[in-house]
This record gives sequence, C-alpha cells and structure tokens, in this order.
Amino acid sequence: VRVACIGDLMLDRYIYGDVARVSPEAPIPVLIHRSEATMLGAVGNVARNVASLGALAAMAGVVGADAAADDVSRLIAEEARLEPHLVVAQGRPTIVKSRFVASGQQLLRLDYEEDGDLETSAQAQLEQAARAAISSAGAVILSDYAKGSVNPSLIEA
Repeated sequence: VRVACIGDLMLDRYIYGDVARVSPEAPIPVLIHRSEATMLGAVGNVARNVASLGALAAMAGVVGADAAADDVSRLIAEEARLEPHLVVAQGRPTIVKSRFVASGQQLLRLDYEEDGDLETSAQAQLEQAARAAISSAGAVILSDYAKGSVNPSLIEA
C-alpha cells in the first residue's frame, strides 16, 4: 500500500536537561544540557506513522536550503519506507521547533519558521512533488499546520 503524505514539514528538536537554579541575569531557569533528540515533525511524523504500519509513505513537503534540511534528509534516509518528494525553497528556512525540557516539563519552545505563502516557483514545485507522491497512491493525507504549504492550489493539484 502506498500512501501520499503531503503538507507542512518540520524538524522537531528536543533538548533535555536539568534545572537546579535560577539565572542571576533574569528570573528564568538555567537548563543544564544532558541530551538531544531530533525527529521528523508535522507531515514527516505522519509519514513515519504510516510507514510504521507497513505502508510506503510518499511524502511531499518544503524545506529550506539550510542545515536543518540536511537533518531532515538524513532522518528520511534512516526510514526504510519513506519516499521523499522534497522541495527546497530558497530564502525560506526549514521549519524547526526546538523544545527545552526538564523533569518531564517543557520550559520553552523556540520556533524557526516563515509561515506566509510560498513563492510562486516553490509552490509550483510542491504541486509537482504532490502529484508525484499521489501517483499510484491508495490514499492521500494532507497535513496542514498553517505554514504556507497547504492551500487551495495544492489541494487542486
């Protein structure tokens, strides 16, 4: 079974640590770094879940021309049942959500994103990538986090 997973693609980062004191500079906790985890988010997470059920997940999404996009590509390559259809949007960052966690409590989330409409060329490339992902798919899943990838033009494609 082939499932097309199309939409907003993100990189989720979790930074884990311990808090033992408050900063003398401002009334905020000081997080002492212990470990990190990075995983595909948004439509990437959907595709991973589809693949974990035994289907081939043909995933179409947008990344920037940056180090986070390299992380996304590496994570996709580690998944045997993910077929990437990625569009690189110049001048737009890969969406990254960094969560800082201590004792099971999320302290802060730092977002790198641009959530406006895609440039015309990136939009056209995403529509082409979506058509490629959909070809011979038995199902289509759209993942819309209101970051600019999913719009009426993409849905019609």
